[in-house]
Amino acid sequence: MTIPISQSRHSRKAVRAAICAALLFAASCNAVAHDPEVSSIGARTTLFVFGPELPFMFDITGERLDFRWSDLKTYGNTAIGTLENGAGEVIGIDREYWVADPTDPTPRELTEEITPSGVVATFVPDQKYEVSTTVNLEALQTILDGQFGDTEAFVYLFRISATLNFVEYQLTGPVPNGEILAQIDAGDSQKAATIGTQKYTANNVPATLVGLRAPGYLNTVLEVPYHIHFLADDRSMLGHVTELQADDLTVQWTRVNAVNIHMWDVK
Repeated sequence: MTIPISQSRHSRKAVRAAICAALLFAASCNAVAHDPEVSSIGARTTLFVFGPELPFMFDITGERLDFRWSDLKTYGNTAIGTLENGAGEVIGIDREYWVADPTDPTPRELTEEITPSGVVATFVPDQKYEVSTTVNLEALQTILDGQFGDTEAFVYLFRISATLNFVEYQLTGPVPNGEILAQIDAGDSQKAATIGTQKYTANNVPATLVGLRAPGYLNTVLEVPYHIHFLADDRSMLGHVTELQADDLTVQWTRVNAVNIHMWDVK
């Protein structure tokens, strides 16, 4: 099932289509946050999506009321997202939520910051895979696709431990323009989210990466195909990953069995 992206910029019809698509693909709607149960089909992981990942793709009548991260963190132990107006990046690991932005690039724990979009889950991995070869971001994603299986139907949530020989990352989202919207229309919102953004680089960073792999029909509701953030083990840096080189990576992952989409309130 495909969400018609050309419609998503002009009406709420795409919002309804996105919700229907998510419900159609969900294998189970009974999983809840904080649920550690592991069943015969794997960890019961529900993904809570607060606003679409690319909020400028959706027309909202009235004043949009964004979400507060201090409220969202109650939904799970793992998160990725951004700050208001895309001016900052967020990662949550083991119920610790961290944020950084260009004015303060050193990670700090979240307090009352707000966001137009965030993704939260209680992550209980049921699969593990070791990557021993040296990979860049594209090669890593190819390897992960081979492990995950049915990437055309399901969302996959993963966490990676590694020393990043090199990492390129950003702390702001893109400013919408024709190039970005065309890239999203082409089905690669992962690339679109990096266009025109300031990049930072670092070497030899022991880190944890948190990411999502989403199917094409959730384009704009989630970044597709991949959305990955990292947090240095010493909490010295974090960001939205745009490139990397690493070896000896440990990947833990699970298939997402339900997607719970929360749209904005408006005045």
